[in-house]
Amino acid sequence: MNAHHPWYVLSYAMSKESAILEDCVEQLQQVPEGGIAVLPEYVANSIEYSETAFAKLREVCIEQKISVITTLNIVPKDLPHAEAGTNYNTLTVFTKDGEVHTPQAKITPQSFERKQYGEKFPAINVSDYDYLNIVDIDINGEKKKVLFVICSDMYTLMAGVQHIQDLKVDLCIVPGNFGNGAEQAVYRTLNAFRQAGIFETTIFANPYQKLKKPTHTPLVQQATDYTSRDQAEETIELTDWDRIQLVKENVAIYPDEQVPSFVHMASLTTMDKGRMTIGMSRLAVDVKVDKYPKVIYF
Repeated sequence: MNAHHPWYVLSYAMSKESAILEDCVEQLQQVPEGGIAVLPEYVANSIEYSETAFAKLREVCIEQKISVITTLNIVPKDLPHAEAGTNYNTLTVFTKDGEVHTPQAKITPQSFERKQYGEKFPAINVSDYDYLNIVDIDINGEKKKVLFVICSDMYTLMAGVQHIQDLKVDLCIVPGNFGNGAEQAVYRTLNAFRQAGIFETTIFANPYQKLKKPTHTPLVQQATDYTSRDQAEETIELTDWDRIQLVKENVAIYPDEQVPSFVHMASLTTMDKGRMTIGMSRLAVDVKVDKYPKVIYF
């Protein structure tokens, strides 16, 4: 265990899907029995390779007696309010017992996740989702409430949900794939929600890019962050006005067709002190807060 908690926050190097899976599986071999590994989103982003990754991750969890959290491009098996037979960027939880849960899907897929703009870009083609589902988890008898926020769905915390108290949980877990700079916007936003006492602990995983030339700027910056609220600190209320300010300072909004790929998106994320991006198509999303009906036993 990590001295004080069972969470292992991992990253991976951006690469082709088979290399990403290999990298992740290698790291998962190091996670001790009973550990819960949080990976960035999209260990696989194509429909085809997501099947391979699904089978492999499930196998590793059973062998190693560990649990894994990531996202895959799959038809979720038990996602509330999902459209039957529809692929989403699906939050996928594999437990050490071989159970698989899909309690959340991405609400704000980027333009290039929703639609393939050209043959040279990856075909992801996931659907939009409109709910944030609070999840009850049980770690060796210790019960906690969790909110899984997939990458740019951080935006929905600021602008998609009417009552901030509806989001109050013990753990907020963010599997990300944020472009270079946007990870700073994530830290600032999570910090504001922790200070307001909405989240007690936040976990954030982001991949990284291995550079061929050290002088180049990476498209993605690594993040493997586990931060708990300092109980001695005073609570700083996060008003609706404050949440609007978070949008103004941390989000870049773009017309979908102007961002046909991840590389195009990453050209926006370094703006100012770092910004996460939202396509116009998902700007006005009205998010409903609901509950995942099962308990996940880790």
